[in-house]
Amino acid sequence: MKALSLQQPYADLIIERAHEDNPYLPLKAIENRSWPLPATFTVPQRIYVHASMSFYPVNLSELRNGMTVSQWLRLRNRLHTIFMLWESYKADGDFRRKMGYFGCLIGEVTVTGQVTRSDNPWFFGPYGFTLAEPVRYDKAIPCRGSLGFFEPNITQEVIGCKKD
Repeated sequence: MKALSLQQPYADLIIERAHEDNPYLPLKAIENRSWPLPATFTVPQRIYVHASMSFYPVNLSELRNGMTVSQWLRLRNRLHTIFMLWESYKADGDFRRKMGYFGCLIGEVTVTGQVTRSDNPWFFGPYGFTLAEPVRYDKAIPCRGSLGFFEPNITQEVIGCKKD
Protein backbone atom coordinates (compact mmCIF):
# COMPACT_ATOMS: atom_id res chain seq x y z
CA MET A 1 0.00 0.00 0.00
CA LYS A 2 1.23 3.49 -0.81
CA ALA A 3 1.65 6.29 1.73
CA LEU A 4 1.38 10.05 1.56
CA SER A 5 3.30 12.26 3.94
CA LEU A 6 1.44 15.23 5.42
CA GLN A 7 2.49 17.93 7.83
CA GLN A 8 0.92 18.10 11.26
CA PRO A 9 -1.69 19.09 12.34
CA TYR A 10 -3.35 18.28 9.00
CA ALA A 11 -2.24 14.63 9.03
CA ASP A 12 -4.14 14.23 12.27
CA LEU A 13 -7.26 15.98 10.97
CA ILE A 14 -7.39 13.71 7.91
CA ILE A 15 -7.58 10.52 9.97
CA GLU A 16 -10.11 12.04 12.37
CA ARG A 17 -13.77 11.36 11.66
CA ALA A 18 -15.91 14.45 11.04
CA HIS A 19 -18.58 12.90 13.30
CA GLU A 20 -17.95 10.09 15.74
CA ASP A 21 -20.94 8.12 14.43
CA ASN A 22 -19.99 8.44 10.73
CA PRO A 23 -16.99 6.27 9.80
CA TYR A 24 -17.01 7.47 6.19
CA LEU A 25 -16.20 11.18 6.33
CA PRO A 26 -12.85 12.58 7.56
CA LEU A 27 -12.87 15.91 9.38
CA LYS A 28 -10.50 17.27 6.71
CA ALA A 29 -11.95 15.48 3.69
CA ILE A 30 -9.60 17.04 1.14
CA GLU A 31 -5.80 17.13 0.87
CA ASN A 32 -4.30 20.06 -1.04
CA ARG A 33 -1.38 19.56 -3.38
CA SER A 34 0.42 21.60 -6.03
CA TRP A 35 0.50 18.50 -8.27
CA PRO A 36 -2.29 16.26 -9.61
CA LEU A 37 -2.78 12.59 -8.86
CA PRO A 38 -0.28 10.55 -10.90
CA ALA A 39 -1.70 9.02 -14.09
CA THR A 40 -0.92 5.56 -12.69
CA PHE A 41 -2.89 6.19 -9.46
CA THR A 42 -6.24 4.42 -9.52
CA VAL A 43 -9.15 5.70 -7.45
CA PRO A 44 -10.51 4.74 -5.11
CA GLN A 45 -7.31 3.62 -3.41
CA ARG A 46 -6.48 3.04 0.24
CA ILE A 47 -3.27 4.74 1.46
CA TYR A 48 -1.31 5.12 4.68
CA VAL A 49 -1.29 8.58 6.24
CA HIS A 50 2.27 9.51 7.23
CA ALA A 51 2.76 12.38 9.66
CA SER A 52 5.92 14.13 8.52
CA MET A 53 8.59 15.50 10.83
CA SER A 54 7.49 19.05 10.00
CA PHE A 55 4.63 21.30 11.04
CA TYR A 56 2.39 23.40 8.79
CA PRO A 57 2.40 27.06 9.90
CA VAL A 58 -1.17 27.35 11.14
CA ASN A 59 -2.51 28.48 14.50
CA LEU A 60 -5.18 26.92 16.68
CA SER A 61 -7.74 29.65 16.02
CA GLU A 62 -7.46 29.05 12.26
CA LEU A 63 -8.11 25.35 12.84
CA ARG A 64 -10.95 26.13 15.25
CA ASN A 65 -12.68 28.20 12.54
CA GLY A 66 -12.86 25.13 10.29
CA MET A 67 -14.66 23.00 12.89
CA THR A 68 -17.98 22.78 14.63
CA VAL A 69 -18.06 23.33 18.39
CA SER A 70 -18.41 19.59 19.07
CA GLN A 71 -15.47 18.76 16.75
CA TRP A 72 -13.31 21.35 18.48
CA LEU A 73 -14.23 20.11 21.96
CA ARG A 74 -13.44 16.53 20.91
CA LEU A 75 -10.04 17.43 19.36
CA ARG A 76 -8.66 20.42 21.24
CA ASN A 77 -6.54 18.43 23.71
CA ARG A 78 -4.97 16.37 20.92
CA LEU A 79 -4.27 19.48 18.83
CA HIS A 80 -2.79 21.29 21.84
CA THR A 81 -0.48 18.29 22.37
CA ILE A 82 0.69 18.39 18.74
CA PHE A 83 1.35 22.14 18.95
CA MET A 84 3.15 21.78 22.30
CA LEU A 85 5.36 18.95 21.01
CA TRP A 86 6.33 20.98 17.97
CA GLU A 87 7.07 24.16 19.91
CA SER A 88 8.91 22.42 22.74
CA TYR A 89 10.84 19.76 20.80
CA LYS A 90 11.48 21.19 17.31
CA ALA A 91 15.11 20.14 17.50
CA ASP A 92 14.49 16.69 19.01
CA GLY A 93 13.07 14.60 16.17
CA ASP A 94 13.63 11.33 18.04
CA PHE A 95 11.42 12.48 20.91
CA ARG A 96 8.66 13.72 18.57
CA ARG A 97 8.75 10.39 16.70
CA LYS A 98 8.55 8.41 19.96
CA MET A 99 5.48 10.37 20.97
CA GLY A 100 3.71 9.11 17.83
CA TYR A 101 2.73 12.42 16.26
CA PHE A 102 5.65 13.04 13.88
CA GLY A 103 7.64 10.77 11.57
CA CYS A 104 5.10 7.94 11.77
CA LEU A 105 2.31 6.18 9.97
CA ILE A 106 -0.71 7.26 12.00
CA GLY A 107 -3.60 5.80 10.04
CA GLU A 108 -5.20 5.12 6.69
CA VAL A 109 -7.63 6.85 4.37
CA THR A 110 -9.14 6.19 0.95
CA VAL A 111 -8.37 8.61 -1.88
CA THR A 112 -11.66 8.81 -3.80
CA GLY A 113 -10.80 11.37 -6.47
CA GLN A 114 -9.37 14.76 -7.31
CA VAL A 115 -10.82 18.27 -7.67
CA THR A 116 -9.54 21.62 -8.92
CA ARG A 117 -12.48 23.57 -7.46
CA SER A 118 -14.44 22.97 -4.29
CA ASP A 119 -16.66 24.69 -1.74
CA ASN A 120 -15.00 22.62 0.97
CA PRO A 121 -13.54 25.07 3.54
CA TRP A 122 -10.32 23.02 3.69
CA PHE A 123 -9.65 23.37 -0.06
CA PHE A 124 -7.16 25.93 -1.30
CA GLY A 125 -5.78 23.99 -4.30
CA PRO A 126 -4.67 24.03 -6.97
CA TYR A 127 -5.40 20.28 -6.65
CA GLY A 128 -7.41 18.58 -3.93
CA PHE A 129 -7.46 14.85 -3.30
CA THR A 130 -10.86 13.86 -1.94
CA LEU A 131 -10.75 11.47 1.01
CA ALA A 132 -13.01 9.00 2.82
CA GLU A 133 -13.04 6.22 5.43
CA PRO A 134 -10.42 7.45 7.90
CA VAL A 135 -8.87 5.02 10.37
CA ARG A 136 -6.55 6.09 13.19
CA TYR A 137 -4.04 3.51 14.40
CA ASP A 138 -3.99 2.72 18.11
CA LYS A 139 -0.21 2.88 17.95
CA ALA A 140 1.77 4.97 15.45
CA ILE A 141 4.40 3.16 13.38
CA PRO A 142 7.74 4.97 13.04
CA CYS A 143 8.52 5.35 9.37
CA ARG A 144 10.67 7.57 7.20
CA GLY A 145 8.62 9.72 4.83
CA SER A 146 9.18 10.80 1.26
CA LEU A 147 7.81 13.23 -1.29
CA GLY A 148 4.74 12.23 -3.30
CA PHE A 149 3.17 8.82 -2.93
CA PHE A 150 5.71 6.32 -1.65
CA GLU A 151 6.04 2.72 -0.52
CA PRO A 152 6.83 2.80 3.20
CA ASN A 153 9.60 0.60 4.50
CA ILE A 154 7.66 -1.23 7.20
CA THR A 155 7.01 -4.80 8.25
CA GLN A 156 3.87 -6.58 9.33
CA GLU A 157 3.78 -4.35 12.42
CA VAL A 158 0.87 -2.52 10.81
CA ILE A 159 -1.40 -5.52 11.32
CA GLY A 160 -3.04 -5.17 14.70
CA CYS A 161 -2.48 -1.42 14.98
CA LYS A 162 -5.85 -0.41 13.55
CA LYS A 163 -8.67 0.71 15.77
CA ASP A 164 -11.95 -1.18 15.39
